[in-house]
Amino acid sequence: MSQDADYLTDLLVVGGGACGFAAAIAAHDAGIDVAVVEKLDRPGGNSALSTGSVPGAGSRFQREAGIEDDPERMIADLIAVAGPHEADPLTRLMAEQSAPLCEWLIDDLGARMELVTAYKHVGHSVPRLHAPRSRRGRDLVDDLLQFTEARDIPLAVGNPVRRLVVEDGAVIGAQIGEDTVACRKILLATNGYAGNREMV
Repeated sequence: MSQDADYLTDLLVVGGGACGFAAAIAAHDAGIDVAVVEKLDRPGGNSALSTGSVPGAGSRFQREAGIEDDPERMIADLIAVAGPHEADPLTRLMAEQSAPLCEWLIDDLGARMELVTAYKHVGHSVPRLHAPRSRRGRDLVDDLLQFTEARDIPLAVGNPVRRLVVEDGAVIGAQIGEDTVACRKILLATNGYAGNREMV
């Protein structure tokens, strides 16, 4: 594999939406060599089509607004809507990291976001969505893209991943067009998985 690889990176992020960019920025700031590939000619994906809302349970912005919330309440809300499932530990992890994520986006990176107090999103018992002031996901993506570019993180748009390269049961790279990218780790930050009924 290493002899055929055209590029080597510590972490390859597949998907240039909000999740992919946030992961790439966090990895870079932790000292990890990272690159992002996006299948479309313009980054953003579904994140750009959304309101860019990120739930954060127990954030400092909620406390400042007098809203009592915590990860346990968020977990209860999520289970009430979706029911228990095989990924319950991931639900807990997501809830526990939700407030630190919102604070990192706003306080550390400088994303133009704020706590939405005008309404509670469906399934949430308290206001906990943090969103761009414009309520446009495109603005969140643009902010994250700016932060990515400022760090000189490589981004290749118009480059769909054709397949993952697996050796001895481990993913060690990806085929992008005719090229093979070797990497120590790969992060799939893609959407639309639920659209593939066979895989679901």
